[in-house]
Amino acid sequence: MKKQALKEIKKAIKKAKTAIIAAHVDPDADAIGSSLAMAMLLKKLKVKPVIYSRDGIPKVYQFLPWAEKVLNKVPAKLHFDLAIVLDSSVLKRVGDKVDLKKMAKKIINIDHHPDNKKFGDINFVGQVSSAAEQIFKLAKYLKVKIDRDMAENLYVAVITDTGNFRYENTRTATFKMAAELFQTGIDPHDITTRIYDNKSLASVKLSALAMDKLEFADDKKVAWTSVTEEMMQKVEAKGEDLIGLVDQIRAISGVEVAILFREDKGKVKVNFRAKSDINVSAIANRLGGGGHHKAAGVIMEGSLLSVREKVLAETLKYLV
Repeated sequence: MKKQALKEIKKAIKKAKTAIIAAHVDPDADAIGSSLAMAMLLKKLKVKPVIYSRDGIPKVYQFLPWAEKVLNKVPAKLHFDLAIVLDSSVLKRVGDKVDLKKMAKKIINIDHHPDNKKFGDINFVGQVSSAAEQIFKLAKYLKVKIDRDMAENLYVAVITDTGNFRYENTRTATFKMAAELFQTGIDPHDITTRIYDNKSLASVKLSALAMDKLEFADDKKVAWTSVTEEMMQKVEAKGEDLIGLVDQIRAISGVEVAILFREDKGKVKVNFRAKSDINVSAIANRLGGGGHHKAAGVIMEGSLLSVREKVLAETLKYLV
């Protein structure tokens, strides 16, 4: 099935002259790195790429090659031979500012989420470490040489989605991929320093405020905190300043499920992280969201208090 998808993608690319590559809203490094690498791949195959991310690129990833080419607006009148959606289990994850079904003749869905809805005309979906690993496989299949710039984008994507090779989605193939990317001349030390040792003052202040509001279930296995719009304004923080916050909660000894609630323009964004065998994707799915076994999320309507009560009730019910 996967080999068939690769064959279909190859055929579609051969016929195409233009393509739009779309990352999901609130993009993480996998969405961004995979999109940039895919654009480079297409360029090598004589297809003109447009890279779209509704929310742009978080500052921490703006050092990546071709990051300056990413657009956060694309005229609706533009039409493409292909639309390639990366790292998204459902099409609506690209946001409501573009209608890819109207803008492109064919949609290619490249993803690694277990709850992917197979929304594309072609679906290259597998439970691997990252969307980047799928792009790596595609490049190998198409015999496209992975140069240093492409490798840097893929490497950033894979290390962040595997927690620096700590998560269970890290397999032998993941290490082999990283080794091959390393051979192009990328500098892992420089890359990790830029990502993990480059926090903004606002993110540190926000983390302090959020941790001060940390709460626990009676058995201390579930921990959560909330970030209000007032807190964001107080420290002049942006959405990207929340990166890694929920992981800090998960790192607390004894905590099995960590939850971050964030007020955002009348809605509440909820991020889940799990430490052991608890499937937070199943919890998120019941609430209208999705994700991975140990990392998932959902955006919900309602007040912070009402959403928090609903989410915690569902989470605790699942843990009983």
